[in-house]
Amino acid sequence: MVPPLPVSNSNSGVPADMVLWLVLGILIFVAVIVVFSITAAFVWGPRLIRRLSGTTGPIENGVPSDAIIESIADTGMTVTMRGVGAYAPDYRFVLQVTPIGGGAPYQVQTKALVPRLFIPMVVPGARVGVLIDPTDPTKVSIDFGRLGGAAAAGWGAGPAGGASGGLDFNLDASGQPAAGDVSALIGAARGGTLPTIKGSADHILATGTHGTAVITMAQPMGKTVRDINPAADPSSLEDPMWLFTVEVSLAGESPFPAVFGDRVPLAKVVLVAPGVKLAVAVDPSDKNQAVAIDWDRSPMSV
Repeated sequence: MVPPLPVSNSNSGVPADMVLWLVLGILIFVAVIVVFSITAAFVWGPRLIRRLSGTTGPIENGVPSDAIIESIADTGMTVTMRGVGAYAPDYRFVLQVTPIGGGAPYQVQTKALVPRLFIPMVVPGARVGVLIDPTDPTKVSIDFGRLGGAAAAGWGAGPAGGASGGLDFNLDASGQPAAGDVSALIGAARGGTLPTIKGSADHILATGTHGTAVITMAQPMGKTVRDINPAADPSSLEDPMWLFTVEVSLAGESPFPAVFGDRVPLAKVVLVAPGVKLAVAVDPSDKNQAVAIDWDRSPMSV
């Protein structure tokens, strides 16, 4: 006959204080794992990814300067991580760096992850901000937030051809901003001094004069609709805001340049580039700035 198993009574059980310490130990262990995971994902993760891909992150204490993109090569790798967004391509750049404060331009090579919002503007010949390692000037990191170069002190020497509204910048015959003015335009847009379409886009599309426009320059502002107008349609809140210069064509009028900020639907970001034709509506009372893009009909076939 098998003897019965012993049964513990309340006096022979695990002490309550021991149970408390056991639970506390488990909670501390879980907290350590969570902190470790967050640190790995947000600190070590990006560093490891950059090390494996050979790309350069922002250089600490780097000296802000300008560079011209001489050539670009796609390595075929894309990376998704904090700071660059989803599926950022890994590009190999040859840059001509112009040190701020003096010094002869020189050539460097570097690799960088390019946020997808900036891809249309990252082309040979474009000017971009860089950070130079103060201990080794051949080491640079690209600051895509300064596409167009270091912020200019002013808008340019004279008013835009046909532009109104008090802006002071130069556009050439094709509606392209003069050299050095692009960064000032971006700075004004970010600072809120350049008009951007907020809740008025629908009004302009409904009441304005409809026509077409060809993009002469398009550049991300580094803001989203949420930043500009949090009360906008929830489906558009994550759409990026871009700065546009265009040549507008309206029936019975000569083409004219316009400068304005508007949203770009996420699905159409990759389609935005100089030379692309858009459907637009224009407020005749301020036709050089009050422009709204009809994204349902844009881009248009040439």
